[in-house]
Amino acid sequence: MTARSLLTDRRDSVTARPWRRPGRTALGPATRFAYRIAAAVFALVLWQVAVVSGLVSNAAVATPTDIVQEAAPLLATPAFGAALFDTITSWAEGLLVSLVVAIPVGLALGTSDLAYRVSRFTIDFLRTIPPVALIPVALLLYGATPKMAFALIVFGSVWPVLLQAMYGVHQVDPAMWDVARAYGLRRLDRLRFLILPSAAPFVATGVRLAATISLLLAIGAELIGGAPGIGAAITLQQQNGDIPKMWVYVVVSAVLGVVLNLALIGLERRVLKWHSAQRSVVAA
Repeated sequence: MTARSLLTDRRDSVTARPWRRPGRTALGPATRFAYRIAAAVFALVLWQVAVVSGLVSNAAVATPTDIVQEAAPLLATPAFGAALFDTITSWAEGLLVSLVVAIPVGLALGTSDLAYRVSRFTIDFLRTIPPVALIPVALLLYGATPKMAFALIVFGSVWPVLLQAMYGVHQVDPAMWDVARAYGLRRLDRLRFLILPSAAPFVATGVRLAATISLLLAIGAELIGGAPGIGAAITLQQQNGDIPKMWVYVVVSAVLGVVLNLALIGLERRVLKWHSAQRSVVAA
């Protein structure tokens, strides 16, 4: 038996199975989808009733019917397309740079106990700084430009990926390290067959968290800092007093976040389908 097979068998054997509440019956996909649709419809009805009845002021919140009426002509305008493109571009560029920086740095810090102990205080200090609090500094450096949004996105989204990569390396079973040392595996082989397979699920979780944070920061930088995008469009419509159009942009930003999250979940399942954790999730 080779060292590679020993590491693979050991890694799969220590993967925990997903917990399920005793006596709970699994629902079929069609039933789950029906429940979600019913819950969404119920929430929309409550929203409509709250605004129409005056419980919530219509000067601040538009009804779902008004939003739908304004959405069709607004979504076809060049201004909406430009705002959506600017937000997605800022999100993608900031997230990509965060991954390029955070994944190798996190893996390197995770494999070295000394580097981990030395850098932990600095990382904990920096990641607790709210990126929104740095908007005045970013405005002074870059102005209300996409560069300002890019800098905030990178600063805020790099930490969850870096920490998850570090934690993933620390979750490697000590017995697997002993096997690697006993067989004299090179550093590259340890990275390929030991570190990356064990850290991949943690890194995937960090990527999903960073993607959500990046989108929030992109829209926040546009909303507060004035960078071009959906956030700036929300501010513009609010200043013009066009509440239904403002809420169209708000709903679009929410839908964009849901779509991106679902896309990343699907990509994670496809890329990590070889991992026993993903097989257990699919089987459940």
